[in-house]
Amino acid sequence: MRKLAALLWCSSLAAADLAQLQQLADHLRLFELRRELQQPGSDSADTLLYRGIAASRFGHEGDGVELLRAFLATKPDLKMLRRAYEEMADAYQRLGLYKEAAGAWTEALQLTPVGDPEREGNENTQALMVSLGDAPPEMIEFGPETPTKATRNKIGSWNVPVQVNSFTGQWIFDTGAGLSTLSESEAKRMGLAVRESKAWVRGSTDKRNPLRVAIARDLQFGPAHVHNVVFLVLSDESLYLAPVHYQITGILGLPVIRALGRAGISSAGDVRVHAGVAAPVAAPNLFFDGDSSIVEVDHGQRHLQMHLDTGANDTSLYPSFRDALSREETARIRSKREKRAGAGGAIQIQAGVVPALRFEILGTPVSLKKVSILPEQPKGENRFRDGVVGMDALWNGFLLDFDAMRLVIR
Repeated sequence: MRKLAALLWCSSLAAADLAQLQQLADHLRLFELRRELQQPGSDSADTLLYRGIAASRFGHEGDGVELLRAFLATKPDLKMLRRAYEEMADAYQRLGLYKEAAGAWTEALQLTPVGDPEREGNENTQALMVSLGDAPPEMIEFGPETPTKATRNKIGSWNVPVQVNSFTGQWIFDTGAGLSTLSESEAKRMGLAVRESKAWVRGSTDKRNPLRVAIARDLQFGPAHVHNVVFLVLSDESLYLAPVHYQITGILGLPVIRALGRAGISSAGDVRVHAGVAAPVAAPNLFFDGDSSIVEVDHGQRHLQMHLDTGANDTSLYPSFRDALSREETARIRSKREKRAGAGGAIQIQAGVVPALRFEILGTPVSLKKVSILPEQPKGENRFRDGVVGMDALWNGFLLDFDAMRLVIR
């Protein structure tokens, strides 16, 4: 009887462990999920889905896809089946395998009920992947180290020099852009063929912008030649920021930045691409959420997850960040009416303002003034984010190391 009780206890403990992994995955607490999966006994068949998610989200999409395929072979229930296909679709997209991504989205959508809040966005992503189905994967080659200088633009972020088809441009260095983006006139100036798609893109003001795409066979940035770069092409009007009278012509997005492996910008604007330099062996503080990058931030005794957006001029907090504020910080919050501009126009919001905020990234302190707390938590999977880390936190210099999945700030 005592032996039977021990067996039942072990079974219950295993079920509790799996329930914890599921909860961490469902709430996108992926740093915690990764740490749990490093514990002894976490390499069983029961953990295939979670190991696949962790591998893919922390930059090992090929391994992640193989683990997810193995999970599909176990014939899971429909909810888990849908989750696996969605994870595979995101992984394929980051690998530039757009045809495979479209196929995985088709499978996931067949398991998504009509009226599901995520269905519309997933259908739109699937339409974009279909339109890119014949695009070859992005590839990169490195030449000799080339001095490259970034310049500050009017919207509070870095512009970097690029070259396409012998035409040069100054584009925003933007980890917040899931794909590189061009204005219609910039695409035409650079001689790129533009084609229609059935997809749309939502700007920062929540306005839908009709979407077309183009592919550059060669883009030069510093010592790197990036081939088969996919661009979203938007109207000039959609990329005009009226409040500051600034026309965005191009955005160097996350796929190109990630392809560089290790790249940084100093406080003086010196760009350094660390081609061929081995990444240090250390725990990551970045993971991928679809086509976004999420950085772990420490405030007080709390670990928070924030969208890393080098195209945003300032850091902003979501309501979920309030739980990490001290009593003194909360007492100092003041209300403010502010205008927020982005592709598609500008909107007025009623925000809270924290007069002074200090947090850490990999132990390096960041001190900011007048940090906005937005009035609403984002929708969908973005609801698990705690805010956005913008350029005001990075002006002293930063290194993005996508080989080690780490953001290091100076």
